[in-house]
Amino acid sequence: MQLDRLVIVLRTRPANEAIDLGVRMAMHWFKPLYIAWLCFSLPVIGLLFGLSYWAEFSYTAIYLLIWWIKPMLDRMALFVISRAVFGSAPTLRQSLKAIPTILFKTRLIRALTWARFSPYRSLTLPVDVLEGIKGRNARIRRKAISNYIGINAAVLTLFGFVVEKIFPVCAIAFVAMISIDNNSYTDDLLKDLWFNNVSYHSLMALGFYILGILLWEPIYVAAGFSLYLKRRSDIEAWDIELEFRKIEKRSRIASSTLFGAMLLVLTIGISGYSSHSYASQSNSTVRQETINDAPEKLQQILKQPEYGGKEVRKRLKFMQEKKVKKPNKKPDFSPPPVSANPNNALLALTGAGQWMLWGILALVVIAIAYFIIMRLPDMRGQKGQKEAPPAQIAGLDIQPESLPENIAEVALSMIHSGDLRSALSLLFRGSLSVLAHRDRVMFRSSDTEQDCIRLVKRAELNSAAFFIKLTQLWLAQAYAHRSPDITKLEQLCREWPTHYDHQSQWEAS
Repeated sequence: MQLDRLVIVLRTRPANEAIDLGVRMAMHWFKPLYIAWLCFSLPVIGLLFGLSYWAEFSYTAIYLLIWWIKPMLDRMALFVISRAVFGSAPTLRQSLKAIPTILFKTRLIRALTWARFSPYRSLTLPVDVLEGIKGRNARIRRKAISNYIGINAAVLTLFGFVVEKIFPVCAIAFVAMISIDNNSYTDDLLKDLWFNNVSYHSLMALGFYILGILLWEPIYVAAGFSLYLKRRSDIEAWDIELEFRKIEKRSRIASSTLFGAMLLVLTIGISGYSSHSYASQSNSTVRQETINDAPEKLQQILKQPEYGGKEVRKRLKFMQEKKVKKPNKKPDFSPPPVSANPNNALLALTGAGQWMLWGILALVVIAIAYFIIMRLPDMRGQKGQKEAPPAQIAGLDIQPESLPENIAEVALSMIHSGDLRSALSLLFRGSLSVLAHRDRVMFRSSDTEQDCIRLVKRAELNSAAFFIKLTQLWLAQAYAHRSPDITKLEQLCREWPTHYDHQSQWEAS
């Protein structure tokens, strides 16, 4: 690795600062990074979507397929950012020519199978793609890279997961806010997502999710690559190596300068002095000065905050530990046990974070399995045994025994007598009774009028529009005390039997 070609300042830095550096790297090389990323990712996602749509996959299946394929797309972003950091950002043509190598020589199968759920994906990705090691050596290498900063990589993965989920929700909320009928749009969207339908609304949600991936994933890869550089710099002391290389380079330049001066003196014929001995003497002097300066350079490096100074660490201790007297033992010069290592706390925290992520993943899998099991009968069109309709809804009695046989005629007589509220109440109760007993709409006694509208729309009945109009009139009368127009109410009474054949409810019940 040519460290002297690095275009970023290499020094020991905290892990969070390394992540911030990765974000800045993605912003700095925005143009080559996103051009190559989009030219590779968009055709792949488009091809997957086309095949899934042709195969009539459900919305959830398409969503999971695009999520699953992200490690393959990340390899292109890493290819670009890794070369840009070393001063040779690839052109689009070079990036496209590297696609076969990216697909077939970077252990892609491992990344898409058992390593797909690794929370350290962004941190260990350079080990698979750039270092080219396999088997046991690769496992040891990934473990060494993940030590101490694995928890930061896991938090980065969790943050990216949240970003990818929040972005489409915010975008959909914005679209619903600016739409003319936001309630209808939201209801239709939730209905399509709940029933796993591929429709205009669910495809819009999927499009926002893909847009979030296209914007966020290169930043995620760059941040993980910056963490990888930080870890390798810590392990292999890249900053000290760079200082030695600078010293060596200065020495080489001084030697070359003296050698050139010697040749110049020999060429012009000035030989009054022993130039050879002078050059050798000067070269030796420079080397000696360089060697003499080396300890000072090392001291300057070691005086940096990352290497020097005292660090006070505090930890909680049980009260019983203070009471235990330490036995008098002879001085033990053996290596300290593993538990005495101060870094064990960080390792334990990293392990706890990993187990926490696996726990969250297990809960997600259980929730998906529960959803599939619960919704499977509806997906197959096999509706289970219906529960008995409630006796009351929103405080209104909908039992067939409580209603007259000719509801429309009774309501019309109430209108003529001036009791509009009772007429509307009777029509609304009769509609709910027919919907619950004849059409088997699954009302609950705790449902409100808006819940009833939502359930009727979901049932896709022909009488849905009439029921919505009737419910809105009832809401205006019941809660705002606004009586409807008598003509309009009489028209409702005349239309009511065409939608709700009252006699059929007795037959159904």
